[in-house]
Amino acid sequence: MPVIRTPALRKSLSAALVAVALALPAAGQGADDLFTIRDVRVDISSGNANVARDQGVREAQRKAFDLLFDRLTVDGARTALPPVASDSIERMVQSFEIQEERTSATRYVGRLAIRFNAASVRNYLRANGVSYAEVRSKPVLTLPVDQGGGTPVLWQAETGWRQAWADLAPQQGGLVPVTVPYGEAADVADIGVEQALAGDAGALRRIADRYKAGDVAVVVATGTAETGLTVNVSLHPVHGGAEHFTLTQSPLPADPAAVPGAVQANPTLRAAVEAVTHRFEERWTAATQIAAGSEAGMVLTVSFADQAGWQSVRKRLASVSTVTQAKVTSLSRTSAVLDLRHVGGVEQLRTALAQRDLVLEDGAEGPVLRAMR
Repeated sequence: MPVIRTPALRKSLSAALVAVALALPAAGQGADDLFTIRDVRVDISSGNANVARDQGVREAQRKAFDLLFDRLTVDGARTALPPVASDSIERMVQSFEIQEERTSATRYVGRLAIRFNAASVRNYLRANGVSYAEVRSKPVLTLPVDQGGGTPVLWQAETGWRQAWADLAPQQGGLVPVTVPYGEAADVADIGVEQALAGDAGALRRIADRYKAGDVAVVVATGTAETGLTVNVSLHPVHGGAEHFTLTQSPLPADPAAVPGAVQANPTLRAAVEAVTHRFEERWTAATQIAAGSEAGMVLTVSFADQAGWQSVRKRLASVSTVTQAKVTSLSRTSAVLDLRHVGGVEQLRTALAQRDLVLEDGAEGPVLRAMR
């Protein structure tokens, strides 16, 4: 499908990314995915097809901005923001892609992907005093346990609860990605249902490390999709004690617009999964959000074993979106000194670095940065 590029995109392409011997790559690489909203659906009728299409694109941009705003902020943040003018949203759009469209003489039906310019969105939020988060966590490894039949089931059978979590994967785009184990022999060997329910730290960490995940969530569903669900969640962070919460989900009717005969996800199970993942997102966003005007700086030493280690640290650091500058002031065979600037506090910086397997710790002569592995 065609990708339409806006004037903001053409301007951004003229700015070169300069790589010199004593400078790190620009931070925030890979932010496009976070600032892209896909599958935005619009259905607009107007006087003619061209007008309907133009209105449809503007409507898609507004819907996408609302979804992006919710992705980057905690619940309730919208009340602090005045109504956003359509031209302001358009200036933040970098490009859009027509994923699917149908037109008639007076109607436009489309499905679009809207890509926002990350710097423009950040500037807009900061200018309006809105705190936001943009650091993605490591994937949360989710172990869906179905206890609807009385006996808890993790690996023994392919349950609807497990399938509802597996169906989530292609739809993700937020700050907290979720990984669901395949249920293969290695998974069964790593952890059993009794260990998961008991919160066996060694078993949880073993399977999480194999999937390159961070926190582990044991998500236990009781009840049925027809009568309603109670979901008990035990979230086991990489550091610190387990956190627990419980959600209930009333039964929901099937989608009346569903195609007859097509395989459809159960709406009750899907809603319960979405409610749990929303809690994950809210928890993470609250912990990592950045207040407007909170840029700070520090001088730190990077410790590494060899040139390959240094290149690995450089690559990881360049992908940390909250690092705005990392200038190398000296370089030796096993260490480098950086003049680093970042948005947010030091603890937020530690959290952001940890998602890239980088550790910021206090050394005898100041902060030290090293790779976990």
